[in-house]
This record gives sequence, C-alpha cells and structure tokens, in this order.
Amino acid sequence: MDGDEIARRKGLTFAQAEGLSPLPTQLSRTEVTPELRAILWRFIHDEMTRSPSSGGFGAHVGTTWSKILRNVHVLHYHRFTDDISTELNEATKSVRAVFEKGDYAEIYGWLQFVLRHQPPPGFARQIEARLKQCRSPYRVIAEDTLCPIGSDLEAVIVGQALKDLTRSSLAGGREHLRAAITHLSDGDFAGSVRESIHSVESVVKVLESSGDFSKALSKLEQKTNIHGAMKKGFIALYGFSSDEQGIRHPLLEKEAPAVDEADALFMIGACSAFLSYLVNKSRTAGLLA
Repeated sequence: MDGDEIARRKGLTFAQAEGLSPLPTQLSRTEVTPELRAILWRFIHDEMTRSPSSGGFGAHVGTTWSKILRNVHVLHYHRFTDDISTELNEATKSVRAVFEKGDYAEIYGWLQFVLRHQPPPGFARQIEARLKQCRSPYRVIAEDTLCPIGSDLEAVIVGQALKDLTRSSLAGGREHLRAAITHLSDGDFAGSVRESIHSVESVVKVLESSGDFSKALSKLEQKTNIHGAMKKGFIALYGFSSDEQGIRHPLLEKEAPAVDEADALFMIGACSAFLSYLVNKSRTAGLLA
C-alpha cells in the first residue's frame, strides 16, 4: 500500500475505504446531520461549562457566557431579560435544544449571532474547524459572518472582499455584500444576486460619481488601468442581473426569476473578487488612501 492510499484511508471509515458505505460529500445548504449537531454542541457545551462561577450543585455560567446568553435571549429571541436563567444546568439545556432540535436556520442563526456579539477569543476559528470537519457548506467569513460556499477558495475570496471594504467610505458596498450572504443563506437567490451587484455599484459610485455603471467603469478603466477584458466581463454580468426579470426590476410575466443557488454562489464569488481587484487598483492609482 503506497503513501497516497494510506492518506486516503486515514480520512475514511473502514466501511467507506472498503467501498461498503458511500464516501463523504459536502452537505447541502439546508442539511444538518447528527454528526454536525453533536460536534458543534460538544464544543459549545465545553465552552459554557469550562469556567462556571462557582463549583458544585447550582453552579452558574461564567461571566463571558452569561453575557452572551443574555444577549441571545433579549437581542436574538426578543424575550424579557428576567426570564433567563444563568444556572448552569438550565442554561445548557436551553442551548442544547437549539443544536438538538433546531433546523439549519436556527443553528447557524444562533452561531452567527454569537459571532457578532463579543464571543470568547478563538471562537470563530474553532467553529470554522468544526464546520469543515463535518463537511458543512458554511464558512466563517471576516470573523463574524456565516456564508454558504461552493469551495474553500470562495470563502477566502468573499472574506478578503469584506476586509477590503472596511473603509468608512466603502461601508455601503460592505453592507450590500453582507446582505447578499444573508439572502443566499435564506435561499433567496435572486435577492443575493441583486445585493452582490449592488455591492459593486456602490463602490464604483464612490470611486467615480457617474450614475451610469458602464460609463463609470470606463472612466475607472482609464484612471486605474483596469484590464479591458475584466471591464467587459463584469459589464456582461451586470447585464445578466439587469435583464433577468425579478432580480433588479419588478416581476412582470414570470412568477419567479430564473436564478438558482449556483447562479447566486457564482455571483457572490465573482463580485467579491472584482471588488477586491477594484479597491486595490484604486489604491494603487491614488483614488483611495
């Protein structure tokens, strides 16, 4: 048995390596397996019970997780603050129910809320590792956003775009890109395509105030030496989002725009890559500090 075969078998169960069970594949966007539930919950449970404020019976959740759970209770679920219990056993039961019985939206929604409200150090990295381990299609982008992706490369591209849009003048583009991620997670693929292209529009208008998208890109082409093929390709993508009924204009004859998950994944990746390209080209040309 050569080294490649040994490496292949190490990542599989005995039955999978012998061809008796199907090989593992990436989960669908809405799929939550028992493995994913159990592994995520083990990590959250260990975090919550690592440093209770007092030992023995009646121990309470430590200060960090007490604050997190209170924020989840009030700001995520919109429940009254005096209804929450920080008694360790009750608190873990409440959170366990999310991972044991919740659907994909409940589980990922809970995780994303925590990611955005002062999680413990290293929380995002640990969640990311477990999502990869369980073949989840979601990745942690820019430390605080869960995004469905087609590949790990797409996760890097979207994450880099969000980082490149951290300047206050580009905040509109960043919010549109985050909205595209949210729509994609919710299964609103046309909405995701719309917000992806809006993110590019927003940044283009900051760099070049012309209201016409193609004219603005033409001016930026001259100022930043954008490759002509890049400009033409993106104008073509812009045309797709403008022409498909229901994406950028009200539905007329069709009941729904002919946009699926593959289209939305492609657009969010393409727009993210173009945003980073555009921002960095503009910085080199002196249009951005």
